[in-house]
Amino acid sequence: MRTVPRVVDGEVEHGAFVSPYAYEWFIEGEASANQGRHDEAVMAFENATAAPAGDALLMSRLAEEYELSGDSRRADRTLAAARRSHPGSPWVALAQGRIHQHRDEEREAIAAFIRVQELAPGWDAPVVAMADTLVASGRPERASAILLEYLGFSSHPGSERARRSLLDLALRRGDAETLSLAIALDPHSTPAARDRKAGKLALENGQPAFAARALSAAPASPENVALWLHALFRSGGRAEVASFLRNSDGQGLGDWVERVDLLLKIGEVERALDVLKSITPSPKVAYARGRALLIDGDYAAAAAAFAEVPFGSASFEAARLALAACSTAQGRPGAAAEALSQAPHDSLAVRQTLAGIYLEEGRLRAGLRLFDPKRDLERAALAALFERAGHFEEAAAYYAAIRANGLEEPGLGARVRAERLASRGHLRAAIAVLDRWTVAAPDDLYARVRLVELLAADAQVEVAHERGRRALEVIDAPQLRAHLIAVLERNSRVK
Repeated sequence: MRTVPRVVDGEVEHGAFVSPYAYEWFIEGEASANQGRHDEAVMAFENATAAPAGDALLMSRLAEEYELSGDSRRADRTLAAARRSHPGSPWVALAQGRIHQHRDEEREAIAAFIRVQELAPGWDAPVVAMADTLVASGRPERASAILLEYLGFSSHPGSERARRSLLDLALRRGDAETLSLAIALDPHSTPAARDRKAGKLALENGQPAFAARALSAAPASPENVALWLHALFRSGGRAEVASFLRNSDGQGLGDWVERVDLLLKIGEVERALDVLKSITPSPKVAYARGRALLIDGDYAAAAAAFAEVPFGSASFEAARLALAACSTAQGRPGAAAEALSQAPHDSLAVRQTLAGIYLEEGRLRAGLRLFDPKRDLERAALAALFERAGHFEEAAAYYAAIRANGLEEPGLGARVRAERLASRGHLRAAIAVLDRWTVAAPDDLYARVRLVELLAADAQVEVAHERGRRALEVIDAPQLRAHLIAVLERNSRVK
């Protein structure tokens, strides 16, 4: 077989020559897989492997995509053929481990990943996959230990993925010590940058109290001060933020945008409007003035301010969304839909808002048609829409079907991880994920109700009853309230 040097996943290896035709299909397959479109990925990889290259990587990826698209029999046949043709290939062993992982066959998956480490000692892919398997089975401490051990002894340039996995795991667990270690392992970081990075990551992942502590030690640049104040506010320190803004008069925050944003967050609308009066008029200023008036409940004046933001400006889409919110608050859904019709409909936020308007009008199907269920973020939008409509089983199924990792919104990431775990029968691990998230974000009432439901399913009757009783005190949404009452009634019969 003709072999050539090539770069795969950042590594130079010798493998079969791949024709340009097969390579193009391979790239298309990876792109489809990354977007969660596994059926399309299968077709692309089938076309790539049609050429007689006998390539271990192509066969392995085809087997994985067969599995993810639901065709387990073809996955097994393709993997068996790959093992016969390439018995010593780490790609084949990695695919075998991932397929076992997908089937919740923990021991077999870990054994396969250990085999990959033996075949390719420098790779971080089997270490990350092993950690994911341990987290899914409810052993995050062991996963952290494996990642730390790998990173501590690896000077391998490809270990960034393992470090990112360790960072994500530390943030999900609220483990400040491990987070600090993971950041310190970055060879490019400086001591001055570590506190800022730890704080920013914690803030982005729903850990505002930890973020405020980390950022308080960071250098006092305008960007760091603004981040610290946002973290302080989100962790319940409204009075401290107000005191800082009052005593410093906004000095140290940089431009007016951060100052106005913080003033609005703590409810100081008049002070924010006073600041805006001193700024040269612009679309950004008009949008900020509209936000202030909207918070103050002056919907007509807010709508007028948002209408001043011209098409083509950076604030236009946000202004159209806010203008729709003004119309909705005034009981004018038609005007809200009209405002959104002028915004670009490739925007997910615009379609989500429009779907919410349709739902209020009793037109759920029209809202559902706005989204492509083959795309992960649109699956998330569908899940949220089903929840608001009271179709909770459908919502859980859509959350579980989301395949993207590293989701930017921490609440969405928590729901996706929890529903994946629950769909595979790992109720305790799913409960742990939602428990951590709802402590950080008690206002996420849908997550709190789902946590009660999982506790009841796991026969934790007393805990489910107590959590449900507390959640019921703050829930006003009729569909969600009725669902929680039904869960509690079923739970009380078990008692």
